[in-house]
Amino acid sequence: MKLRKMMMTTVAAAMLTLSAAGVSFASGLGTINAGALLQQHPQYAKTMAAWQSDVKSAQQDFQKELKKTNDKAAQQALVQKYNTKLNQQRIALFSPLEKDILAKTQAVQKEKGLDYVVLSGSVVIGQAQDITKDVAAKLK
Repeated sequence: MKLRKMMMTTVAAAMLTLSAAGVSFASGLGTINAGALLQQHPQYAKTMAAWQSDVKSAQQDFQKELKKTNDKAAQQALVQKYNTKLNQQRIALFSPLEKDILAKTQAVQKEKGLDYVVLSGSVVIGQAQDITKDVAAKLK
């Protein structure tokens, strides 16, 4: 009987400890919707217009070069060349916006005393505080 009572007490204590840790963790976890923040960035429209112009130009150049060859390997090399080029241009264009969003996210994280910030949808179990609106306000 004493053993059973001791086991029940141990289990109850463990459950209380785990639930307290869960509450502590949940209060230190924030989430952001990175896609929404990117679209709300003040420079997004200008950056997207530049990106679309780059894509259109690359497509035209690609089509011109593609007409010059019927060799499948050469065509595949062209695809790789233009994919790489466009990816580098995208990174160059959007990196400043992403860095700004990261800086603003870190500021909100610090203000709210959050231990971690993850992308929305990353939290499988538990609760997290969505700070997307707070970060978006700092972007303006």
